[in-house]
Amino acid sequence: MKHLKNSPACTRAIAVILVLLLLLSCAVIVGCTSPLSTSSGSSRQADNNGKLSAYFLDVGQGDSELLIFGNRTILIDAGETDMSDRVVADLQKLGVTRIDLLVATHSHSDHIGGMEKVLAAFPVGQVLDAGVPASSSIYEHFLNEIDNKQIPYMVAEQGQSIDLDPALQILVLSPPKQHFGDDPNANSVVLRISYGTINFLFTGDMGGEAEDALVKTGYPLDAQILKVGHHGSEYSTSKAFLARVHPEVAVIEVGKDNPYGHPHQATLQNLADAGVTVYRTDRDGTILVRSDGVSYSVTTGNGSGSVWTTTTSAQQTSGTVTATMETLSPAPVLPTPSPIPTVPTPPTVPPLPTIPSNISVPVTLPPVQIGNASSVYISATQFDAPGDDRANLNGEWVRIANRGDSAVLIAGWTLSDRTGAHLYVFPAVLLLPSTSVTVFTGSGTMNDTALYMGQTTPLFGNNGDVAILRDSAGTIIDQKTEDGTA
Repeated sequence: MKHLKNSPACTRAIAVILVLLLLLSCAVIVGCTSPLSTSSGSSRQADNNGKLSAYFLDVGQGDSELLIFGNRTILIDAGETDMSDRVVADLQKLGVTRIDLLVATHSHSDHIGGMEKVLAAFPVGQVLDAGVPASSSIYEHFLNEIDNKQIPYMVAEQGQSIDLDPALQILVLSPPKQHFGDDPNANSVVLRISYGTINFLFTGDMGGEAEDALVKTGYPLDAQILKVGHHGSEYSTSKAFLARVHPEVAVIEVGKDNPYGHPHQATLQNLADAGVTVYRTDRDGTILVRSDGVSYSVTTGNGSGSVWTTTTSAQQTSGTVTATMETLSPAPVLPTPSPIPTVPTPPTVPPLPTIPSNISVPVTLPPVQIGNASSVYISATQFDAPGDDRANLNGEWVRIANRGDSAVLIAGWTLSDRTGAHLYVFPAVLLLPSTSVTVFTGSGTMNDTALYMGQTTPLFGNNGDVAILRDSAGTIIDQKTEDGTA
C-alpha cells in the first residue's frame, strides 16, 4: 500500500485545510451578527437592552445629546438658555448624578445656552471645547464657570482619542489643527463614538466646507447613526458626505416651526436618496438609540415605547475621572480591535493541526471558496469623486454586497478598473448575508464596513471605466460602470 502521507495529493489537501482554518481564524467579518430584518432594511437594527444608550434630547431649535454607558456619561451640548431647566430635568430623570465628559461642539447659544445650569447641577469630570471663541456673555460665563470649578479643559483637535472606557472608542474628527477661519459652525467638534461594530457620528453644526475636508481624510467616517449637522441646513449633509458615512439612521435636532426653514428640503431629499431612515425631534420628541455593540434599537418620545425607561445605571460615585487623550496618525492602517462586552462569543475555531515535518505549505494560497459566490455583486460605484479627484481619493469607491442567504469568504478576490493595472486584493473578509463593504481608492482605517486600496493617485476613469470583481481563481463575479450598468 502506498504511504499517503508522502503523496503530493495529500500534501495539497492538508495545505488547503490549514489555509482554510487560518483564514477563518483571522477573517474580517462584515456584519458580525446574523441579519435582522427591519422595515428600514438594516441588518443591525433589533430590539435590545444594550449597555450604550444615546438620547437625542428634544430641546427645540438646539442640540443636546446624552450618552450613558454603564456608569459613564457624556453630554454633548445643552440646548438654548431657555431649555436649560429641561436638560437638567431630563438628566435627573435618567438618574444622572455626574457628567464624565461635557462637550461643547461650538460657542453658539443654541448649543451651549444650557451649560451654565448643567455645570451648576452636576459635577463634571472634563470639558471638551471647539476652542473657537465667540464674543458673547453666554460663552464667557461658560468658560468662567469651568475655571471657577477647576474642571479639566481641553481644546478639540482632529486625531485625538478620548479614553473614557476600554470598550468605548471616542475619536475627534474635527476641527483640524488649522481651523476653517473663525466660523464656529465650520469648526464644530465632530465625534465618532463606537461601541463594538455600532458607530455614532455627532457633527454639531458642521457644514459643507468641513464635510468636504473630512471626506478627503483617511479617518473612518462610516456610522450607522448620524446626528445631522446644523439642524438639517441646506449647507450640510451633502451627497458625497452621506456616501462616505453610509448611515442607516439620521437624527435631526430641530424645533417646530423654526424661522430658519430647518430641515431644508434639499437635505431631506439627500437623505431619502441615500435610503436613510430619518428621525426628527420636532415630530418624534426625544429619541433614544440603544446598542449592545452588534445591533441597535430606536425608540421615540412620541411613539409607543418609553425613552425614559432605563436599563443601565447612570448612578456614579464621587471622585475625579480624567479622560486621557492621544493624537492618532491621520490614516492608521489597521486599528487594534476593541473588546466588545456583552457580545456573544463567536464560534470557536478548531485548533490548527500540526504540520508534518516533510510538508511545506505553499506560499501562493490555493483558490478557496466558502459560500455561494453568485450572491455577491457590485451594488454601487462612484468613479467621479467630488472636487479634485487627485485630492479626494476616497471620493472614489466601489461597494460590494451579499444578497444571498449564506456568508461568503472573499479572501484573495480582486477588484480592478478596466485595465487591471492596479489590482486590489481582498484580505480575509467574511461577507455575511444582507451586508456590504465599501472599497475606497485612498487610505484609511479598515473596519467592518470600509476597506482601502492605498492608492496615491485616482484609479477609475470618470468616463466609461468599469469596476471588475473577480474571485480568487480569476473568474469575473461582477462588473459595473459608473452609471450602474454591467
